Amino acid sequence: MRLKNNRQGFTLLELLLAVSLSVVLFLIIFSAMRLGHKSSQKGIERADLTQRNRILIDRLAWLIRGAYPYFVNKVDEQKIFFEGKSDSMGFVTSSTDSYEKGPEDIAGLKWARLFVDSEGLKVREKVFYLQDVFDDKDGKVYLLDPEVKGIEFEYYEIPEGEKEGSWTSDWAPEDKQNIPSAVRIKLIVERNGKKIEMPEMIVRISAQRRTEG
Repeated sequence: MRLKNNRQGFTLLELLLAVSLSVVLFLIIFSAMRLGHKSSQKGIERADLTQRNRILIDRLAWLIRGAYPYFVNKVDEQKIFFEGKSDSMGFVTSSTDSYEKGPEDIAGLKWARLFVDSEGLKVREKVFYLQDVFDDKDGKVYLLDPEVKGIEFEYYEIPEGEKEGSWTSDWAPEDKQNIPSAVRIKLIVERNGKKIEMPEMIVRISAQRRTEG
């Protein structure tokens, strides 16, 4: 009878095995829940980044598509009002905000320069026919996105009489008679201490013939 009673209970070894299995199962379930939470957080962050990037791209594309080939043809000055560098871009645009009451937007055409500094991606806007637009002073400066830490521009040029062109990182206003037919943009965004290179975007410009001023 005593032997039979012992067999009906748990031995210390069996108890330890049961506890160990319970701990292992708990760790597996906890790890799965943690992994699911991390995946969910990454998905939310990715969706948020994608949404913000889409809004920013729409804003940049709206400004650049309105690029206007304004050309100054004077005795002491001949240049197209478009200056393209690898890290900044200045141009006259017809993309104005009808809700703004400043002279930059009321005029129907304004000078806009896109650049990145320590605070993020910015645009400087001026009345192009009243101020020295190529001087990075005065005008109104707006912060477009504080998470953008780097920007790279390239400009597509099709030589006269040619069907195909090539990309260049420089567009000097004194050396050109027109504006590029497209602009390629690459953005570097910093989030949670990580730098993310966003997919490049290409914005086509329809206005090519210059208007002399």
